[in-house]
Amino acid sequence: MNKSILLQLRNPKTILVIVFALSFSLLSLTVFNFHTLESEKERARVYTIAANYSYDIKFNLERALSSTYTLEALLKQNNGEFIRNFEEIVTEILPSYPGVIELAIAPRGIVEQVAPLAGNEKALGLNLFEAKNQSKESFLARESGNLTLAGPLELVQGGIGLLGRLPIFEDRAKKENFFGFAVAVIRISEIFDTAKNVQLEAEGLSYEMWRKHPDTSEKQIIFKSAHTQLIDPISYTFEVPNNTWTITLAPTKGWGNPMAFMLLELGALVFALMLAYMAKLLIELKIIKIALESKVIQTTGEKNILERQFEVLLDAIPDLIWLKDPNGIYLFCNKAFERFFGAKEKDIVGKSDYDFVEFQLANFFRTHDIIAMEAEAPTRNEEELSFKEDGYNGIFETIKTPVYGLEKELLGVLGIARDITARKENEEKIQKLEYFDPLTALPNKLQLRLRVEHDLSIVQRQNEQLAVLFIDFDHFKNINDTLGHAIGDDLLVKVSKRLKPLLRQVDTLSRQGGDEFIVVLPGVSVDDAAHMAKRLLQAIEQPIKLENNELIITASIGIALYPDDGKDIDTLFKCADAAMYLAKQNGRNNYRFFTSEIQSRSARILGLENALRYAHIRGELTLHYQPQISLSDGKIVGVEALLRWHHPELGMISPVEFIPIAEESGQILLIGEWVMRTAAKQMKAWIDMGFPAISVAVNLSAVQFHHAHLSQLVSTIIDEVKLPPWFLEIELTESAAAQNPIHAIETMNELSAKGIRLSIDDFGTGYSSLSYLKRFKVYKLKIDQSFIRDIDVDPEDRAIVKTIIALGKSLGLKTIAEGVETKGQLDFLKENGCDEAQGYYFSKPLNVTDLEALLRAPEIIVQKNSSSLQ
Repeated sequence: MNKSILLQLRNPKTILVIVFALSFSLLSLTVFNFHTLESEKERARVYTIAANYSYDIKFNLERALSSTYTLEALLKQNNGEFIRNFEEIVTEILPSYPGVIELAIAPRGIVEQVAPLAGNEKALGLNLFEAKNQSKESFLARESGNLTLAGPLELVQGGIGLLGRLPIFEDRAKKENFFGFAVAVIRISEIFDTAKNVQLEAEGLSYEMWRKHPDTSEKQIIFKSAHTQLIDPISYTFEVPNNTWTITLAPTKGWGNPMAFMLLELGALVFALMLAYMAKLLIELKIIKIALESKVIQTTGEKNILERQFEVLLDAIPDLIWLKDPNGIYLFCNKAFERFFGAKEKDIVGKSDYDFVEFQLANFFRTHDIIAMEAEAPTRNEEELSFKEDGYNGIFETIKTPVYGLEKELLGVLGIARDITARKENEEKIQKLEYFDPLTALPNKLQLRLRVEHDLSIVQRQNEQLAVLFIDFDHFKNINDTLGHAIGDDLLVKVSKRLKPLLRQVDTLSRQGGDEFIVVLPGVSVDDAAHMAKRLLQAIEQPIKLENNELIITASIGIALYPDDGKDIDTLFKCADAAMYLAKQNGRNNYRFFTSEIQSRSARILGLENALRYAHIRGELTLHYQPQISLSDGKIVGVEALLRWHHPELGMISPVEFIPIAEESGQILLIGEWVMRTAAKQMKAWIDMGFPAISVAVNLSAVQFHHAHLSQLVSTIIDEVKLPPWFLEIELTESAAAQNPIHAIETMNELSAKGIRLSIDDFGTGYSSLSYLKRFKVYKLKIDQSFIRDIDVDPEDRAIVKTIIALGKSLGLKTIAEGVETKGQLDFLKENGCDEAQGYYFSKPLNVTDLEALLRAPEIIVQKNSSSLQ
């Protein structure tokens, strides 16, 4: 270190200067950080206003431009010919498109019809491909096939306006047979008036809306406030047809509160002066003490102690501290700074930044040294630093303060750098966690509410509708239970990415948690909402490959409309949720609109769900058994166990109603176990009573079949009741097996290995693949009663039944028909080789007592079977 500078640094006055500089720098930094935080909050608020304002402008502009599509529809409806009563039609539709002051039709680019005609007569006959200020964008519109927007430009009617051109083709996709243009003239002031520009000025904000001119790339003002001198404005850019617009927004009186900042800085100065004065008193006392002790202590030893204390103090500070002379040569640094350069202080002193870091970074450091010295005041900046010693990389806040000697001469620059990496990362994490779903990165509940509030304010002002679509995946819990939550999360991410491109920019897709999503569609009709629901369902049900699994999942969607179903967010969400539940009750993989009837239906469903939880405990559940008949000899070869619920107050409740409730509420597993155990016990009792050997068939829902411990549960039950496994038959629908064919094959193999027989129920009604069917360990196909019902009169049903029977024989499987009610149906099945049948022709489902009576007199069934072909 330069000795003359060190001597001056040890001088009391120099120390006072350093104390004052350091304390004032730190206090100024605190004040500046506080002022910066307030400014950042204000800028964030203004940015949100700019985004919302741009959203309104774009929404109003898209609405105005949509008038050209109305003209296109009129032309196509009129087969491209001259539209009669064009003036009257336009006069009627113009109020629906705020901001549009003129509509015109230009076949082959020549204006032939314009309305209103008054004041626009000169436009008739104008060739848009030859007009000097319109030809370029006319050719652009025709070549691109897209709607284009020209302007701003001076309007004949006065004021500044925009020109929208929609090229019309017979085949838009191929851009063939160009007919001409549908043209809309838009007055800019009306577009902006509806977007609350007056309110912006009332809030003390000045603004400019501008674009880059497509020919000159110069800034072109579209609209601006009365006060146009913007200080450090916020900018927000958004897309319009064939161009981008930018809004710059800033407080008219400037950012922050300069007076408050000055007062705080003055306070910091006073406090720093007080510290310096206290330091002065301490130093004077120290000098007196040194003078008294100098008689017994060597001056050199005292100086070494002071230097050591000063070094310990600097090295204890975690911030990087250094001192350079005016030429950028290091005079000293602390331990933290040594870590940055990867060198010791003795190797750093006497050298510059150019000896340790790349030229570009050294230039950066030197530039900010010069800025601090020229400012003659502390300066602050943020910079990214990488440490040579351990490779650490982070963001640092640096303060550089010029240091002066006794004669006001510049001694150098004192630097302090503090690591703010963690603070920056935490700020970003808080922002993401507050407004976005961590799994899908979609807007979360809080962000959704903010957007819906904004959308509702717009549609209310425009007297339009808004649709809320509540999406819930069908049987999603099965995927989590069988394949794990990681696969379930991956599925949600992939589906959300598949749905997002289907929506407009003004629409919102949000994840509410679990497998629940909400879509908000502002400015749509009932038909638009239904069309979007269909598109979403089609996208969801497409197969998805995840690791080694190919999954097919469906969803149910409930739709609520503003203002018919509710005028606030919570009411709309509640109605959409109720409609979604009805969609699940009606078979899933569809959508339903909210109606008043849903309210009463939801109350019944909730009541049934609560009552069902105690039904089997209270003895309200029973099993009935329907005989299954061999068509070769008429013998009873099996029975199907059918669940019945008799509520003490509501009476008999149909399985069609309560089984979906049990599945949705998760009660189906407990009820299904009760059904299987009860049926197995009854079959064992019949065997012990000496009845002929038959089997009992038990239906499994998709939830039960995909449960991870199904095979173990079945084994436990048959072992518990001591029932030979071949007396138990498990029926499952082909749609349940097709949800995850690989898992279905594994489960079937496990059950088949235990000797349990399996059959496919409702065959022909769901999705099945022959490649999987031949691998399924099943021995019987059950033909759904929907095909049996009309085989006497419907040739298509007859063909389907024949095909299923032939398919079963080719695969070595038995076939059984359910729902047989007439002699004609039975005759047809026998003629085509069906193996078994069940239905009301033979017997309705019977309780245990009645079935035992039938088993004792089987000739009744044999006689019915024998008489069918006589």
